[in-house]
Amino acid sequence: MNKKSLELFLSGLSLPDSYNINLEQYPTDAGTAATILMEAYLDGNIKGKSVIDLGTGNGIFAIGAWYLGSSGCTGIDVDSKMIDLAKENCNKSLCRCNFIKTGVSEVAGSYDTVIMNPPFGSVIKHDDLPFIKKAVEIGTNIYSIHNMASYEFINEFYSKYLNIVRKTRIFIRVPMIYPHHKYRYREIESVLIYGNKN
Repeated sequence: MNKKSLELFLSGLSLPDSYNINLEQYPTDAGTAATILMEAYLDGNIKGKSVIDLGTGNGIFAIGAWYLGSSGCTGIDVDSKMIDLAKENCNKSLCRCNFIKTGVSEVAGSYDTVIMNPPFGSVIKHDDLPFIKKAVEIGTNIYSIHNMASYEFINEFYSKYLNIVRKTRIFIRVPMIYPHHKYRYREIESVLIYGNKN
């Protein structure tokens, strides 16, 4: 298993025709998703593990986890259009993932690994909070992307509940998907936090 083959596989997943800015929907590009998934895989937190993707969008993290040998992968999203698209991508890829339309606060159970690119809270302040609260409630290992501008708050919150293993500076490539966007692509300085309860 290697990052290049995973990225190629993920790049074949369909993207939505439109996005909802009130839900802060942005696509996670295949390169970023592959990097995060391979990191979790090499940490021993994907193969043979239960994985959940909170705010799954087109299903990229859940389907990627299945590709890497997850024993059970779930994706949740409040947007029914995104869930339908994730299911289509799953069927096209012949994968076995469970996609559920629900709000993040309604998610129950326990999972070995949570992988998510939640809302950054830039449109609706603190819109990321329900995601990080749910992640520490249900997950043992958490891989979470956040806007670098919120780093201090996010780091302080996670440090109360998790052993912070890594904090990696990354750049999320966001295409022109909303009317206010002025550039074909823009890179958003972000941080990937990996923490666990071990």
